Amino acid sequence: MWESLCTLGNGYLGIRGHPEESWDAGPSLVGTYVAGVYAPDDHGIPELVNLPNIFATNLVLNGSPMRLANGNVTEYVRQLDMRHGVLRRSLVFTHHGHTTWVRFERFVCLDAPHLAGQRVVVVPLNWSGELEFTFTIDGAVSNRSGRHIRVIEARQIASHIVMLLTHTLGSEIRVGQIFRAQPWTPRKRPISERVETDNGRAELRYRCHLEPDECACFDRVLATYTSRDPIDTSVERASVRSLRGPRAPTYATLLAAHTAAWRREWRRCDIEIDGPEQDQRAVRFAVFHLIQSCSRQDASVSIGAKGLSGEAYRGHVFWDTEIFMLPFFIFTNPAAARRLLEYRHRTLAGARRKAREAGYRGAMFAWESADTGDETCPRFVPDPRTGEPVRVLCGDLEQHISADIVYGADHYLRHHADRTFKQGIFAEIAIETARFWASRVTWNPSANRYSIPHVIGPDEFHEDVGDSTFTNYMAAWNLRTGAAAARELLAGRSGHSRMWGQWLRIKESEPDQWEAIADGLTPPVAGNGPLIEQHKGFFALQQVPPEQLSARISRTPEKQRMRRLQAAQVIKQADVLMLFMLWPQAFSRAQKLANWRYYEPRTTHDSSLSAGVHSIVASDLAHTGRAYHYFRFSAFMDLEDRLGNTCDGLHLAAMGVTWQSVVRGFLQMRAAENGLMFHPRLPKSWKEIRLAVRHRRMVYRVVARPDLLKVTEEQMRRAGLNKGKAR
Repeated sequence: MWESLCTLGNGYLGIRGHPEESWDAGPSLVGTYVAGVYAPDDHGIPELVNLPNIFATNLVLNGSPMRLANGNVTEYVRQLDMRHGVLRRSLVFTHHGHTTWVRFERFVCLDAPHLAGQRVVVVPLNWSGELEFTFTIDGAVSNRSGRHIRVIEARQIASHIVMLLTHTLGSEIRVGQIFRAQPWTPRKRPISERVETDNGRAELRYRCHLEPDECACFDRVLATYTSRDPIDTSVERASVRSLRGPRAPTYATLLAAHTAAWRREWRRCDIEIDGPEQDQRAVRFAVFHLIQSCSRQDASVSIGAKGLSGEAYRGHVFWDTEIFMLPFFIFTNPAAARRLLEYRHRTLAGARRKAREAGYRGAMFAWESADTGDETCPRFVPDPRTGEPVRVLCGDLEQHISADIVYGADHYLRHHADRTFKQGIFAEIAIETARFWASRVTWNPSANRYSIPHVIGPDEFHEDVGDSTFTNYMAAWNLRTGAAAARELLAGRSGHSRMWGQWLRIKESEPDQWEAIADGLTPPVAGNGPLIEQHKGFFALQQVPPEQLSARISRTPEKQRMRRLQAAQVIKQADVLMLFMLWPQAFSRAQKLANWRYYEPRTTHDSSLSAGVHSIVASDLAHTGRAYHYFRFSAFMDLEDRLGNTCDGLHLAAMGVTWQSVVRGFLQMRAAENGLMFHPRLPKSWKEIRLAVRHRRMVYRVVARPDLLKVTEEQMRRAGLNKGKAR
């Protein structure tokens, strides 16, 4: 679990918090990932590639290799320094009576996405003798599903500099990894260097003599480049160029630039809570991992469900990004939010292919997306208990993601005036997805309305249902939004608009047709009351205590459990309640309260997405105690391994919705005509909260207490910020 928790990254490169030395004291997943570097597995499904381990080291202390399993380890400390983005480990190791203090430090540079740094300090405490120390780039790695790389070459570039070249199997992406080392030993202590470049490794091996309490320090700066990168030369030359020459960074200068970048991020994104220390730590943990999971430059990649922290879901991108993570970036880093949406625009070709292959028009976005936007959701997965293949329908039927992506783009535009994005990227996505929904619906003459059969809503326990309320509502909104975008382009108020209108071949009749369909997709309501049926026929299902069928408790084989779930009013995660989070002002309090009382006790929260949504809805209903309960469930999802699978990677969506549960939940932030409004409902244990959010060229600095709300508005300018005014 801790290897996932201690992942370091910068949106380009992600490295799990595995030990630097050879590990024989327990299970470990050595993981080094570059965003967008995929290769097909045995079933042809793209998978994020586990690349050579660039932090591998080896220590031989007076002839004895340091292995935690064969010695006595005391004073062991592991520290994730979130303020500076540094992972440190220190320990006292005793073997055959020889005691040594060792300290490891590493970082993945936030200021220079291709670079990383590592430092190892060794001090013999009660012995004198030879220290042999090795820095390695280890190509003997693989994904859990199999190996995806082949080593091309390992070679020495110059004194203290070695390189390993690999390429991915199937996708043929070339990867260059290089490091420059700098050993530091006591004066007059000679040190020898030896290079090893075989067996799929590139190594620099140092040997020196140490006396008790003498310190040896080994630094290295590492670079990673791939043939995906927008470089003007080969990956080999780009890698070498980054580490040679008078401007090449040392460990110290790179660390200084890295920590300065983190200071800037924390000034922009920090949330300060005067309350329980564990709440403060959990919120900052979420913010930390969201920041380092998002690319700072590349709009051809997005954030997978696990970021760059593990291999679960093969590194694929879901609705998690637009609905659960994107709001954090919208309000703290609008440029990053735009890049995440540009990724979806770049994958429109794949979405069009998916729609066309299914017999529809327009664009139907993939439920699981990788580099091309084609559907990458596996059709079968093994039952975790029996190994029997279980059919997965999400890639075929969980179609609400097309509207979710439009919602995310619209959410960005509601808070940032980006005319170019609106008239180009947004318009194309909204119009093409509206075309999909218009071809997807069927006319139901008995009900005199349009219907969307054969879907899966957010509640994945109920598959192949008809008229999912969430899906219908989002599709109707998507159709109206596409119609508005189409009309604006047809009006041709600018050359840019006319260009996009011609490119999309919009027919004059399409907007009216889409709005008519939207009007006929009103979600079903039970009788004349406020209770909303999750999907057609849900209220007729059996009443079963949800804990009986929760994946965390049930020992029933998956196929049998799913059959029971299909027949029961037991749901995996927020479904109808999702609408209240996304559209808080579209439903009455009576509707929210009635549906909260009905659906909340029927939910297992087997999805990491669920608790944060419940926290936001509970805050909206002024159920602050329940909101705090669900906030903590979401905030500690990984820190306490609530679902038992953190070892496979972090739950980035839970981190995103944790941030939302604070800002949209406890602070009740809402967009108003003249800016942002706040109506705080803080947990009893919180005395004060301080943060900043961005909205339409303004920074809102908020201080909220039970008896005080202070919001200071500051205008963003290129040269800085104006002095603020409080209101």
